[in-house]
Amino acid sequence: VSAGYRNAFDIAFNETGDLFAYDADMEWDFGLPWYRPTRICHVTSASEFGWRTGNSKWSTTYPDNLPPVLNIGQGSPTSLLSLRDAKFPAKYKKSLLAFDWTFGIGHLIKLKSSGSTFLADREEFISGIPLPLTDGVVGPDGALYFMAGGRRLESDVYRVSYVGTEEASAKTLVGAPNPLNETRRKIEQFHQGANPAAVAYAWPYLKHPDRFIRYAARLALEHQPINEWKDKALTEKDPIAATNALVGLIRQSKPELKSAIYASLVAIDGKAFSESQKLDILRAYELAMLRLGMPDAATSAKIIAKFNTSYPSNRMNMDRALSRLLIPLEAPNVIERTLKLMETKDTASATAYRVETATSSADLIMRNPQYGTDIAKMLEKIPPAQQTYMATMLSAAKTNWTPEQHERYFTWFKKAFEFSGGRSYVGFIDRARKLALKNVVESKRAYYDKLGGADMLSSSGNDIVAINYPKGPGKQWKLTDAVALLDVPLADRDFQNGKSMFAATTCVRCHAMGSDGGGNVGPDLTNLGTRFSKKDMLESIIDPNKTVSDQYAATQIMLRNGTSVIGRVTNEDKMAYYVSQNPYAPDSIEKILKKNVRSVKYSPVSSMLPGLINSLNGEELKDLMAYLMSGGSESNAMFKKK
Repeated sequence: VSAGYRNAFDIAFNETGDLFAYDADMEWDFGLPWYRPTRICHVTSASEFGWRTGNSKWSTTYPDNLPPVLNIGQGSPTSLLSLRDAKFPAKYKKSLLAFDWTFGIGHLIKLKSSGSTFLADREEFISGIPLPLTDGVVGPDGALYFMAGGRRLESDVYRVSYVGTEEASAKTLVGAPNPLNETRRKIEQFHQGANPAAVAYAWPYLKHPDRFIRYAARLALEHQPINEWKDKALTEKDPIAATNALVGLIRQSKPELKSAIYASLVAIDGKAFSESQKLDILRAYELAMLRLGMPDAATSAKIIAKFNTSYPSNRMNMDRALSRLLIPLEAPNVIERTLKLMETKDTASATAYRVETATSSADLIMRNPQYGTDIAKMLEKIPPAQQTYMATMLSAAKTNWTPEQHERYFTWFKKAFEFSGGRSYVGFIDRARKLALKNVVESKRAYYDKLGGADMLSSSGNDIVAINYPKGPGKQWKLTDAVALLDVPLADRDFQNGKSMFAATTCVRCHAMGSDGGGNVGPDLTNLGTRFSKKDMLESIIDPNKTVSDQYAATQIMLRNGTSVIGRVTNEDKMAYYVSQNPYAPDSIEKILKKNVRSVKYSPVSSMLPGLINSLNGEELKDLMAYLMSGGSESNAMFKKK
């Protein structure tokens, strides 16, 4: 079993029988400190890669999950295959091929052994503009066959063969794992369940230099009855082994061991620890607080005494880990120190982290202008990752604030809303802001709400409102009138006004346009202009009930009392349906118990309201249509001034 993926779209075995997965990113998180790029992961026994929804993703530094072999960057994974069977030169035979649909790149993943796992370099194997890669396979003749297409695009099959002087054999490459890889596999045999030999065999490996081996050893313990190793974990003298053993013990969530576990953690002498080992022990404390509860006052004081003087450290991951520990413990002066981190330009290590996930994305801008424009906008004003992280951490600090500190804190949010991130960026920042407002005295809440940028936000808090209201005069637009108006090439249009009309007609509340817009209430309109004619678009706007996609259709729920509820079913469990009835307030959810339901069917009525463009005059409608047809791209020829 392996877990912690966003969407492992494909898997492949290499020549030594090791399994790899190509995991997707969540593009809405771009610009946020927890953004995870598309990545190649080495799928070992009981591996965990830390993906969680929202801002709950685990740091790759946590000892209870594993790092990827390679972070690729933004994209849409569609295929992963080994070239061990290909009639290619030797350097390709130990490599994987990862296909990205969005940017049309076949990434050559050149694996190299690193202890019991692998690292990798990446190079471009094949690419095209456009080349929407979908899948590939090595054929019986040793050539690579791959397909491109999808989403109503033309589909094609291609063949790639080697022509050159290097020796190229179609013989399948078979290799043997290296000694450390073999060691890890032997430890993993104890992941199958209780085994009287497991504890003695795995224990020495808890302090092994290889991270994947330490991980496998801890999981071997966790698969054994806890009474066989809990005392050993609580009394272990080696600080590295003790840290990993206690992480395993904490993960068993035995409340009766809480005091003993905290005592053992406090007893660990980590003065000689490397940075990664310090991060491990900090994670152990964090896990204890999350799974077992907060320590008592005396223990809290001891923990604060051990770590308080180390914060801030001017190391990105260390400061994040220390903030997760010291803020919940209400360490002295922790709010002021964290505020200063929020007000400081990102450290070199934080900037390096941002470059790791952003620079490769910058290279993609011109490969797909439709998606690349959004990336360019984000990179132009990308948020400071470390400041954002610290702001979210402080949102949970309930006490020990001064009025001056609250002023500085909420002022930061107004500035943060000026940065550009993925579609989730504004919503996450606003949720942190609203959480912090709950910790303010009620008499000052409205003041800090306004100071923190409330006036800049839509009612949902998920988007910035910058509306220029229509000048009009409007009219009751009919399809024939609108088509006649637009039955000429659009040129010399006003991009900013088109974008403003997209907001003024409330399209932005329900539809995404690139990185802007209202989430998944309605379909993403970024590629609308490449798929539909002006007449099709106008028809859907003027008469939204004519064609309703089942993906976004409302549902009509008939109740046993004779009434009905119409809305979008956002979730369903064994007991109830959860329905959003207001497209402009999608977070307002009504719970409908299934025992009260007589029938459920799709509604022929669209959740999109008719007449939304009736406030626009002809020129405003032209600007709006140009904005829709361009996919929100200001560089489109329709906006070029003559």
